[in-house]
Amino acid sequence: MHSDHPASRRQFVIRLASVSAALGAAPILTACGGGDDGEPPVFNYGVSSGDPLADRVMLWTHAQVPGLSDDVALTYEVAADASFATLVSSGSVKATAATGHTAKADATGLAAGKDYFFRFRSGDTLSPVGRTRTLPAAGATSVSMAVFSCSNYPAGYFNVYAEANKAAPQFAVHLGDFIYEYAADGYASTDAKTLGRVSDPTNECVALADYRKRYAQYRSDPDSKVFFASLPLIPVWDDHEVANDTSLHSHGRQLRHTPGRSHPGLARVDARARTRCQQPDEDLPQL
Repeated sequence: MHSDHPASRRQFVIRLASVSAALGAAPILTACGGGDDGEPPVFNYGVSSGDPLADRVMLWTHAQVPGLSDDVALTYEVAADASFATLVSSGSVKATAATGHTAKADATGLAAGKDYFFRFRSGDTLSPVGRTRTLPAAGATSVSMAVFSCSNYPAGYFNVYAEANKAAPQFAVHLGDFIYEYAADGYASTDAKTLGRVSDPTNECVALADYRKRYAQYRSDPDSKVFFASLPLIPVWDDHEVANDTSLHSHGRQLRHTPGRSHPGLARVDARARTRCQQPDEDLPQL
């Protein structure tokens, strides 16, 4: 992966406030897979892309052999056509146990303002196919975006993603709170059982394993999977990716917790809190 151009990526997000956002749509394409001698990995949470620049974009997936914790070696492929007749970018990446079997790749060598198709493969086994796009070249006069925030799984269905998918935006911007870390009886959960959307795990997210389960649940939502496979995501963290009212103070990073929670009051960030920051980094397609 490449770590250059971080300022350009962040500066683009900052400039979003001055651009008019338009909603849009793009259908997800899926691919079938064959098999190797061993059991193939599964791509239960689909694919997504994000953090685009004019010449590159981040690609994301989750791949795991059912019942095993082994790392999965993957190849990513990017093409200008849905048949993948000619690859314009490809490379190797691993979905490792250390990252919850997620994998990210920085696909480079792309042309500005252009649509691409991408997928991952493990031997003959293929992931679903996603569609992505690079940023336009300097001097572009318009860009269309679908803008979201505060996605709370137990509060209701994510049908806004399906509605946005009808209007063909070029990019999706999520302004934060991609998940909520509350326990199953927490904020906006009154109808969760009736809707079949009870938070998993049912406890408040504290350990890394808790966050992995919660992100997996959000990633399993059908509208979410289709939408974020259809266009690149520009993600911005807010507080609930980590904990309610996370903030920065002059004495270092702090976490604010409500009374009665597992870590009441203000606490200096520790090893456990740092794992909370690892999870959104695993599950969002960003550098």
